[in-house]
Amino acid sequence: MINKAGKQLTWLFALKILSRIFDLSLNILVLRDLEPGIYGLTTNLDLLTNITLFYLKIVLKQTYSRLKDPNQEQTQSAVNLMYFGLLITICIAPITVLVMSYNQSVAFAKTAFLYGISAVIDGASEPYAVQWIIQLKLNVVAKAEGLAVFMKTIVLYILLGKYTRELFQIETVIGFGIAQVIYSIFIFGYIFSLSNQSKFKQLNKEGVYVVAEMKQVGYQFTLMAFMKFLLQELEKIVMVIYNNPIISGEFTLVSHIGSIIPRFIYVNIEQIAFNLFPKINQEEQTQLLQKYLKFLNLVGISIVSAGIPCASAFLQIYGSQWTSDSCILAMQLYCIYIWIMGINGITESYVNSTIDTKDMWWYRYLLIAQTIIYSLSLVILVQMGSSGIIISNILSMSVRIFVSFLIINKQGIKIQWNAIMPKFMILYLLGFLFQYLTEGFQLLVLTALYYGILGLINIKTVTEVIKSN
Repeated sequence: MINKAGKQLTWLFALKILSRIFDLSLNILVLRDLEPGIYGLTTNLDLLTNITLFYLKIVLKQTYSRLKDPNQEQTQSAVNLMYFGLLITICIAPITVLVMSYNQSVAFAKTAFLYGISAVIDGASEPYAVQWIIQLKLNVVAKAEGLAVFMKTIVLYILLGKYTRELFQIETVIGFGIAQVIYSIFIFGYIFSLSNQSKFKQLNKEGVYVVAEMKQVGYQFTLMAFMKFLLQELEKIVMVIYNNPIISGEFTLVSHIGSIIPRFIYVNIEQIAFNLFPKINQEEQTQLLQKYLKFLNLVGISIVSAGIPCASAFLQIYGSQWTSDSCILAMQLYCIYIWIMGINGITESYVNSTIDTKDMWWYRYLLIAQTIIYSLSLVILVQMGSSGIIISNILSMSVRIFVSFLIINKQGIKIQWNAIMPKFMILYLLGFLFQYLTEGFQLLVLTALYYGILGLINIKTVTEVIKSN
């Protein structure tokens, strides 16, 4: 089972990293001529998508992913559950579009409508993705998302590129909406074409559509996931309310750049771990969790030591409008946030996939307390601009890690702290200091070489996670 997950992890790493690098490369050409304020509007659109797909992709998807050894009845139950979630998505989409479009320009309203359509199409692929996720054949989902990102980026560059913008005469924001629809169409088309026919049907003659166990877990996850949703998306909600496009633009760019690692490495490790932890014994859980933590510390420490000195030089690639002091500081802080994010993601994956139903009530109250603390800190620190939002995220996520480790310890998992840190830590500190002796493109090249060598020194940690054996 673990070896099987390792092969899927390899697929996910390769396909998603390549598609993301391609995405960022073409986006550089688009963003060099784009004002931060205009780009900041995409924060509202991302929030629209996340709200619309929240119940389907967060609550219900996690509910059936906890199945240890699903039989045919449970698999059909999971398919039915996703059709129910799709119905909820279809109902939520127009409401979200109307609310987000209130008091906005006509161009933004049209774009919001396109994002709503895109969310529904994306959600329609979920009943067909059930069989691949349950069987841990995540390479199918990876290929679908990789192809979708590739096509989205191509369309975005054609519509908004420096040499083609005049030809199509499309307003900038609407271009993002069209590209998002293309993204969802390719995800749906690819998964639908490979999946067996997945119909909504009864499980038995008694008229049952979803097994009782899945209903109960789904109810518990609804309450927990809502709190987690606020923890993850409150920053966007505050930025929409605060209505400062410059701050939104800086934060969106920084998080877009920083999302290479979280969205295309962390998320996939977490998804595999979430499905894998309930299916193995506690000794294997301990070993696997330690391997993941060591790998994530290696990635996080490398990003912090390489990213903070290189932030200014890297942002120069996107144009001088992105090199303000506030944007550079936000980029540096986000490097720390990426490290914290990785540790939080894997620990919460373990907790959410293994916690007993009877313990969910007090875990839920802890999430409520975290949400309140995060809300207060975010409202206060947003006055500092984009860097204040990131500081608030770091504080909030640190508290979540602490809570997760309390639960991990309660469940009998003993982490050996000396086994989860990368080798030769002093070399990372020296690399961090030496980078201040160079600048510009030379700094980026030397940094890549230096940390590439450190990566080879720790190659065993990387291969252990990929193989997961």
